[in-house]
Amino acid sequence: MQTIDLKLLKELTAIQDTPCISIYMPTHRVHPANATDPITFKNLYKKTLQYIQNNGLHEHEKLIQPLEKLINDKTFWDHNNEGLAIFVSLEDTQILRLPEKVQEITCVADSFCVKPLFKLYHENQSYYLLALALDDVQLYRGDKYQLQKLDIEDNVPTTMKEALGEELTDNHLHASVVQGAGLHGYMEKSQEEDIDMDRFFRKIDQAILEHYPIPQDVPLVLAALPEHHSHFMRISKHHNFSPIHLQINPQSLSKTALLEKIQDVFNKILEKRKKELLERYQLAIPENLSSLDIGDVTRDVIDGKVEVLCIENGKSIEGHIDVDERKIVQKDGQQTDVINELVRMVFSYGGSVIVLDEEEMPSETGVFTINRY
Repeated sequence: MQTIDLKLLKELTAIQDTPCISIYMPTHRVHPANATDPITFKNLYKKTLQYIQNNGLHEHEKLIQPLEKLINDKTFWDHNNEGLAIFVSLEDTQILRLPEKVQEITCVADSFCVKPLFKLYHENQSYYLLALALDDVQLYRGDKYQLQKLDIEDNVPTTMKEALGEELTDNHLHASVVQGAGLHGYMEKSQEEDIDMDRFFRKIDQAILEHYPIPQDVPLVLAALPEHHSHFMRISKHHNFSPIHLQINPQSLSKTALLEKIQDVFNKILEKRKKELLERYQLAIPENLSSLDIGDVTRDVIDGKVEVLCIENGKSIEGHIDVDERKIVQKDGQQTDVINELVRMVFSYGGSVIVLDEEEMPSETGVFTINRY
């Protein structure tokens, strides 16, 4: 499964003024549901080919014909995820297996239909997860859909005894492990134990900084017992901690359960961002820094005014943007979507594109903006 990241979006949006075909469809991971996927694709292929032939789009017809062989390719359909996107141009064919369901879309135009990808892009989040306990330390790299354990054994101490060795105080050296719980039993709580903990956590922090430098725009999530959080956060030299952490015993959860906990964390962050976005929109209205009408939005996008373009998930407006005439027109023979063209333009001008569900949108126009000026 390819990650929908900034690099991919730039690559796809950069292709324009050349014959392009985009196909999206939902798929299924397991049998027997995935047996219907080749049939769905076959119907979309025939529908798209018929449209191309009816409109005399000979260059597009050359592009789509090689896709016919996928219909009976059993190996191809045995590796499905939740969705599929296919992008074909004169230069290349890209096939993306998507982690979430998408609507059936076929687009025959001179650029790619990219707007469904922006929802996946903005609702996902790359991160690192530090699962911290006194007798077990693990570092993971992940996103909304997957969690990968990194091999840190030779670079990061994974137990207090390994990290401190002979420097470990008697209170910790003779502590026993409570079977089944993964927690250290303590003879007593002492100042020496706190010192040991700080030294242990400092060694972990330094080792991660040295061997696994985390980009500043990628958050570090800390999963640890509440009493270990304050110690680690106090001594850590990392500056990119996630605003929300997991105050749990990470040893008590499987990797799947950890991923579910992290998904809950980032869902809360996403909801907070959406709320803040709609508050910004409300503040922009009296300052004339927002547009709702599709015509006004189009002109603001052409002029480079738009800082944030919000679009309704699944919404399409048939037509093409004539930049010279500064208006929406119909383009004979091509399946053009005004909202997709707005998305491409805003993204190419350095703006942000946010996809909201219908019930989250403040109007029925399918778009609104927050403008720079």
